[in-house]
Amino acid sequence: MNDEDILSALERARALAETQPEPYRTEAYRALLRHFLSAPPARNGREARPAADLAAGLTELLASRNLDSHPARVTAIAYFYFHHAGGAGITARDVIEAYTRARLRRPQNIPDVIATCVRRGHLVDKGRKDGLKAWVITKTGDQFMEGLLAG
Repeated sequence: MNDEDILSALERARALAETQPEPYRTEAYRALLRHFLSAPPARNGREARPAADLAAGLTELLASRNLDSHPARVTAIAYFYFHHAGGAGITARDVIEAYTRARLRRPQNIPDVIATCVRRGHLVDKGRKDGLKAWVITKTGDQFMEGLLAG
């Protein structure tokens, strides 16, 4: 861990702890700093970005490309989370939040759309994330998105 990583951990801990009421602020800062300093490096050499940056970037991706189907949009969401959130998988909640932030009309049956992505080989079951079933993009899904982004 270099000096820049330590300074970043200090700043993140301070920013998050300052929202806590006074009797808990110091302890929250210590706990957050300890967590940030002991966290393993992000998978695949990717670092997770702050949530606000993620939301803005994902909204831009969904708005900038002509993604004409729900499976294509869900694959784009999974692609974005994998490449910009440290290899993270997506849940149905993540899909709903992405559609809401991008102000897109949500599919009526999100599990069905995700199942379509799985059948096409774009997503694979990752297990659980935050207590919900999660999926991660596959190489096929990654290549599909690279083709859309290149065109």
